[in-house]
Amino acid sequence: MANELNRGEFINTTEDFGKLLDKANAIQAACEDFKVAASDIHMNADCAMVFGDHTVPMSGFARGELCGKLSIPSRYITRCIESNNPTLAAENMNYWLQDDKRNLFIRNYRGICRGVLSGSYSTYDAPEILTTLAEVFNPEKFALKGSFINEERLHLRMIDQTLLDIDGEDLYAGITLDSSDIGRSGLSVKFFIWKQVCTNGLVISKSAAKMFKQKHIGINHDDFAEGLTGGLNSFYELKDKVAESIKATREIPLSNDLEALIEEVKTATKLSAEAAEKVVEVMQIKYAPNRWGLINGITEVAQDYTLETRLQLEEIAGSMLAG
Repeated sequence: MANELNRGEFINTTEDFGKLLDKANAIQAACEDFKVAASDIHMNADCAMVFGDHTVPMSGFARGELCGKLSIPSRYITRCIESNNPTLAAENMNYWLQDDKRNLFIRNYRGICRGVLSGSYSTYDAPEILTTLAEVFNPEKFALKGSFINEERLHLRMIDQTLLDIDGEDLYAGITLDSSDIGRSGLSVKFFIWKQVCTNGLVISKSAAKMFKQKHIGINHDDFAEGLTGGLNSFYELKDKVAESIKATREIPLSNDLEALIEEVKTATKLSAEAAEKVVEVMQIKYAPNRWGLINGITEVAQDYTLETRLQLEEIAGSMLAG
């Protein structure tokens, strides 16, 4: 589990849906796409991609994608570049590019290659996703409570604005959505629990709670809208089932051995000893000394971390629910 705090991708909790869509459209307007045969690509001495009239520097992620397609260890290529020897990296990549007849889909953002995908990749980008989402999830019933967007990925979380029927809890059911325009992930929608006071999030990753999942191959508006509608039909049933799981989880006691409890958190979350201690401390100060309190401790501490690690921790916490 990553242990670097306070840098990178974090969830914005103040954005509204309109501003998020505006950002998505602004990113899209700064992008260009090209279909190019791999053999028509040449890496120059600076390890920038050259094809046709274009000379395009590459992001680290895009370079890693190209290395993967050429079966070249990306760590080696990165080491060459970081050792001030980009020419050696380019020579290695050019050797394998020259006879590769596959079509590649090159995605640029503001003059930099942001992704290198297969020729079969289907463009279904953030503006289209958000537009379809608004068609299916009535904005009068569902509110945006967190989001992140850049030229590589989209993450958002929306909640149904009716409290879960659990005494003493300020919990709402909702969804998380994740997608990437450059192959960092497929398009997925999962069931989600949101705590109002602390803005904690709990991602339920069990198969029944995966409301939609598809790679960016052959995907289109109708498929996504149909999948979302089907997921929405099961949403309220899931909402009742998870509420019962939370009630049952509140009845599960914890070990009285503090060191054993910290070790349990470390093992479950892969957090450092210091972070695991913080989870237990947060639970002791703010929540009840039961498994539900521990879950809340994990999801609150998860907010200190960048998006990727936060999502991992929220899914781990979701897997700790009873049943």
